[in-house]
Amino acid sequence: MSGTLSEDEFRAQCRALVTFSEKIGDGWELRENGDDIYIVKKVKLPIQFREDSSEECAIVPESEDDEDMVEDSENSSIVPTTHLISFEYHVTYSCSYSVPVLYFLAWHSTGQLLRVEEVWKIAPPCSDTYSYITQIDHPVLARPFYELHPCRTEQLMALIQCEESDKYLLSWISSIGRDVGLCLDIRYAMPSGRVRYDCCDLCV
Repeated sequence: MSGTLSEDEFRAQCRALVTFSEKIGDGWELRENGDDIYIVKKVKLPIQFREDSSEECAIVPESEDDEDMVEDSENSSIVPTTHLISFEYHVTYSCSYSVPVLYFLAWHSTGQLLRVEEVWKIAPPCSDTYSYITQIDHPVLARPFYELHPCRTEQLMALIQCEESDKYLLSWISSIGRDVGLCLDIRYAMPSGRVRYDCCDLCV
C-alpha cells in the first residue's frame, strides 16, 4: 500500500465509508463546506478516572475486574470514578502531507473539555500518542481541536500490507483511531459489505 492518498481518493473513500455506515447504523456523517469534505462521528464512552491526592487523574481500563477495583478502593489516596466522556471525531485531508488527519474533541458530561494531559492518558500504555497530539485550529471550522499530527502517517501506512488501495482510509482509522477511543465496527470486515476491511486488526 502507498503511504499517501490523493485528495480524490480521500473523497471517494469518505463517501463509501459513510454509505456503508448508514446501512449498519454506525454513525459516520459526511460534511461538506465549499470545496472541503470531511467525515464526522460522535460517540460516548465510559472512562474510569483514578484521582490521587494531588487531584491528577489517570485513566484505567474499564475492563478491570472487581478484585482490582476493591484493592484500589482500599487505598485512601486512589478513588476510581467512571465518567461518561463525549467524543467528536473529524477526519479531514491534509494537502501538505497527502494523508487523512484525525481531529477530535472530548468533554465531560458537565461540558468541560478534557485537558490535554487527560487525553494523553486515554491512549494505551504502549502507545506514544502523547508525543504527537497537539491542539490546533480545525482546518475547516477554524476553532481549536485536538489533532493527531500527520507527520508519521505516510511512514505508518507504507508498512501496512493491503492488496486493496481503496481500503486505505479504513486501514488508517483502525491503526490510529484506537489510541483515542475511535474504533471500527467489526461489520466493516464482512466480505459481503461494499466497504470491507481485510488487511489489519480491527478495534472492537
